[in-house]
Amino acid sequence: MNALISFWKKLAPQDRRALGICIVFLLSVALYMGVLAPLVDMYEATVQEQAGLKKEIQFNTPKAMVLPDREAKLRQVKDEYESLKRQLDLIDRRDWAASDIYNEIRDYASITGVVIKEIRPLTQKKDGFLQSQPMDVTFSGTFAAIEKFIYYLETSPQVFVVSEITLTGKNGSMQGGVVVSKYSIPSRVDSRMPEHTVRLVLAVPPWIGFAPFEIARHKGWLHANGTRIECYFSEHEKTNFEKLYAGEIDGTATHALELIQLLTKGVDLRIVAPLARFRSGDTLMVAGSSPVKSVNDLRGKTVFLETGGAAHYFLYEVLKKNGMSLSDVTLSNMSREMVSQSLRAGLIEAGVTFEPYVDRLQRERIARPIAGPEDVDNWALQFLVMREDALSGNGQAVEALIAGFVRAVSWWQKNPDEAMQFLVADNPQGVSTRTIEDVMKSVRFLPPAEAKVYFCSVPESQNHMDEYFKKYESFFKQELGYDVVVPKADIIDWRYARKVYNCTAHANTTHVNASHANATHMNSTHGAGG
Repeated sequence: MNALISFWKKLAPQDRRALGICIVFLLSVALYMGVLAPLVDMYEATVQEQAGLKKEIQFNTPKAMVLPDREAKLRQVKDEYESLKRQLDLIDRRDWAASDIYNEIRDYASITGVVIKEIRPLTQKKDGFLQSQPMDVTFSGTFAAIEKFIYYLETSPQVFVVSEITLTGKNGSMQGGVVVSKYSIPSRVDSRMPEHTVRLVLAVPPWIGFAPFEIARHKGWLHANGTRIECYFSEHEKTNFEKLYAGEIDGTATHALELIQLLTKGVDLRIVAPLARFRSGDTLMVAGSSPVKSVNDLRGKTVFLETGGAAHYFLYEVLKKNGMSLSDVTLSNMSREMVSQSLRAGLIEAGVTFEPYVDRLQRERIARPIAGPEDVDNWALQFLVMREDALSGNGQAVEALIAGFVRAVSWWQKNPDEAMQFLVADNPQGVSTRTIEDVMKSVRFLPPAEAKVYFCSVPESQNHMDEYFKKYESFFKQELGYDVVVPKADIIDWRYARKVYNCTAHANTTHVNASHANATHMNSTHGAGG
């Protein structure tokens, strides 16, 4: 150490400065290599690890959130499947005391987190040999809980019909009301009518265009040839389809778009008769307070509608007409009735619904339309659809069903005032005469001559409904990702309609007219040549 000190003193001042700088540099390098560099490497590794963990958290969090819902849905589906296996008939064959209905409704409320305020029994009703016990239910809860509560009621193994839904409130807890009707066959009554056995059960939406089924039932035209057909009207089309899947009902009335959805579920169906041409009554509405003035103003906004059905296709056509596509908006699934109630409650800005809700929302200045039926050319065909396994041995019943509809249409056209009085008094939604008249502007019942064009002159493989299926097949493929092709010859069964409409006479007339046309053409040709 003394030697180093002696050596340092002998150095010139400039040499001392240079050597000091070198020593400081070497110490700095040693410090960096020995301490700082490992710390920097550790820091960068930690940052990268944190970034990786963050990405992994972001990637896995949605899965973790969805998993409980999926497990719950799986349990629910299994429970529903077991219920369907246990349920042999559409209708309970026993009386239900009011206390049973109370407990059933309260159980569903408890499961879904809805708070029941009051359940008030209304006057019992008779519907044929069925008994209906309606209950006026008031409740509170979140929107999601109420939606699930209504879903459970609709899909219950018991026969509950849900109607007259009301909702109020904007955020958090909402107030609501609903009428739940429990249908049953009284235990003291046999399931068969004294005069006829029930052979077919039909459930159709309460659309005015299907009213001839109700007129025919009311007039007694659906129990002919020793058979009886029961026809029910359900406000929720998807519930009808679910019952069709499960074999709880034998048929329904629908159109090409809905039929393609049914076929994607693997249900073996047959189109047995065309019923009417119709133009969708769907209307795109926005809240009265919304700044949206036109369809183009919806870019980037959420539109609530019943996805995969007529409302979805209507919006697709409306957007296309305005130079837009479905990708320009965000879609959220909601039934038409819930769209109406949500607009009324101020919960949504835009949605697709139909009459009678459109008229009510406009009249009360709650919402306004920005596109309606008149904005798209969407005339389509409604037809009667039956499960294939329901047709065997029920030929007379199917013929009676078609003949009853045709007879009711004829009666309606001959007695418009009486028919209007019946429709206003009979409909469960309180639809006014004006609304019925407006809806009927978009319905064209097929006259016999036009109906026969579909099934009297050509085989099923060369039918006249190709145009309806093709455009919907494209919609399903391009917008919904379903690569579905409707095998028309496999799903059309015209034999019952041919009997009702007497196709033999039609074919003879067609043959005579064709021969006459050919003869006229030949005579004209010879005359020109002479």
